[in-house]
Amino acid sequence: MERKTSRIDSAKVIDEKQGIVEAFVNTMGVVDKDGDIISPNAFDKSITDNLPIPVLSGHNQGEVVGKVLSAMPVQKDNAYQLHATMQMNMDTQSGREAYSNVAGEYVREWSIGFNMPDNGAKYDTVEGTPVRTIEELDWVETSTVIRGASPDTATISAKSDSEKDALPVHDTGVQTQGASWDATAEIRRIPNDSEASKLRKMYAYIDPEKDPATKAAYKFPHHIVSVAGAVGLANIKACQSGIGVLNGAMGGADIPAKDRKGVWKHLAAHLKDADLTPAELRSEYASDTTDQVASDTELQKAKHKLAEMKLEILKSSHKEA
Repeated sequence: MERKTSRIDSAKVIDEKQGIVEAFVNTMGVVDKDGDIISPNAFDKSITDNLPIPVLSGHNQGEVVGKVLSAMPVQKDNAYQLHATMQMNMDTQSGREAYSNVAGEYVREWSIGFNMPDNGAKYDTVEGTPVRTIEELDWVETSTVIRGASPDTATISAKSDSEKDALPVHDTGVQTQGASWDATAEIRRIPNDSEASKLRKMYAYIDPEKDPATKAAYKFPHHIVSVAGAVGLANIKACQSGIGVLNGAMGGADIPAKDRKGVWKHLAAHLKDADLTPAELRSEYASDTTDQVASDTELQKAKHKLAEMKLEILKSSHKEA
């Protein structure tokens, strides 16, 4: 079995209850440290046939710490990265330790283990150097390791089921020039028959009860879309507006309370990429309204009591006169 390893640049902890981890576990389309190029389509058959794929610690087949729930290749600049959603087994000590190591960035790299099918690779020359191009592989497992071969990958987030419907943070760049925002116009540019992978790039939240291949399943759009329908840079005003809605503007966010923090993290990450400070997420904007109502009620009671006291004083004065 062969292995390819990828660097973890950062980890963002949200909650450890269910141990959901999202990461780029392999880079494709570029020459790695082993002199190989993995085709962006090399994982397609495994994603269809092999899921859920075991997550191991250090390629130790006697220590299964979790499983890969889903995966898909994502284009980033001139390369592709394999985005994987994994769940660590929080019912076991080894699973909890694996989650903690990833979330705390004590483990810095991911590695995939795979077998090569017959005729799965071809040999080419790139800038005078012989390379092996892997066109198809049999993905067997994914592991957390110490050192590896595949460049430019990152752990996106480590989170629990309580925020799983907030879409993961992604690095797409931010529109800093002419950053006006018309959500209706941007959404209209996305073809109605677009795949879910494209729609996920546009939004910060997906409704699990709706068809992920339809626009109606998504909320919090915040990316610029080209005339050709390609989802591009994040829009500053859209991200700021989205956080405002999370904090109660325009009637508040029509999403479960458990997902508000995850959506905020997604939008806030884009603003931080533009060197902007996002507004803090208010813990419960609804409770603020309740508190205000309660405060107003107490004030009215106090005024009423004061009026009664004044009336008693007037009565007493009248009797004495």
